[in-house]
Amino acid sequence: MTDRILEIGGFGAGFCGRLFAQNGHQVTRVETEPPPAWTSQQAMSLFLHGNKRRVQATTAQLPDLADQADVVIVDAETADAANALGFNDWSTPVKVVITPFGLTGPKRNWRATPSTLLAMGGYSQLIGDEGRAPLSLPGHYVEFQGGQFAYTAANGCRFAGESNVIDISLYESLLALSQFTTVMWSCAQRVRSRHGSDFYWVVPSNLFACADGWVYLNTVPTFWDAMTTFIGLPELTIDPRFADNDLRMQHRDALHELIAQAMATLSKDEVRARATQARVPAGVVLTFDEVLQDEHLVQRGFWQTVHDEKGQSYRSPGLGFCIDARRAAQAHLQDVVAEGSL
Repeated sequence: MTDRILEIGGFGAGFCGRLFAQNGHQVTRVETEPPPAWTSQQAMSLFLHGNKRRVQATTAQLPDLADQADVVIVDAETADAANALGFNDWSTPVKVVITPFGLTGPKRNWRATPSTLLAMGGYSQLIGDEGRAPLSLPGHYVEFQGGQFAYTAANGCRFAGESNVIDISLYESLLALSQFTTVMWSCAQRVRSRHGSDFYWVVPSNLFACADGWVYLNTVPTFWDAMTTFIGLPELTIDPRFADNDLRMQHRDALHELIAQAMATLSKDEVRARATQARVPAGVVLTFDEVLQDEHLVQRGFWQTVHDEKGQSYRSPGLGFCIDARRAAQAHLQDVVAEGSL
């Protein structure tokens, strides 16, 4: 089933539209003034808007476009800004509205940036070094999370054959993704805090230097025995200091020192081979060039070629999933044209 999608707004709507476009749907984007981008506007257009029809349209022309669409995605700064577009009067079966705080409630017209939303959602409490200023997540994590919620909900309505208005709050989207944080408080009355690269509550879960780079280890209690084999210290399984996670938390400095010594002489390739053999979650930190050449991503067909309006080719990330073993290998950024039918 190929749907007609109308996309209006910033990066949240753009990412939602990208998911539709890369899965074979017909997406028309109404060009708007782009919000500030983490990278260049050209890079964001290449990443988000390949294989979309891009048009110029006034607010008065939006109802005609929306009435031809199966799904319309609106991304606005406030509830009032979204309502001013008149989406409630459009006949589109599925209408998705993405705003910082939703269409209802006392905060519906509060203005926000991704950084303030991350702070309100608790993320800034967790990211950065203890005793120093908090850090923010890079890129457009907030908008893209809202966009993927919008994509999922819109598809749910379409497959169920239901008409609906889907109200996406970026703030609530962030809160919905903090399950570990809320469970820790609900079950153990523990409030998470900043500890740099140390996950702190599950030991050892930290960043360690190896001979030619860095490796991150993540050890939930189930993996503890396998982790001792991975680092070449199986005797730690009977060391009373490390008998359970609470004791490992108490003796984290001693344990981290032992692991640092074990990792210091290993190359990234050796770390990866050992982790695979021991079946433990360990990830070597890759340079950007190494990510581009990563054998897993290449074999999975993750990268796609995007062509700009002039025919110049660029390498761009594809989707993190595929349907029916199919991925879009090519994308084309089209010229912006005057408004017409979908």
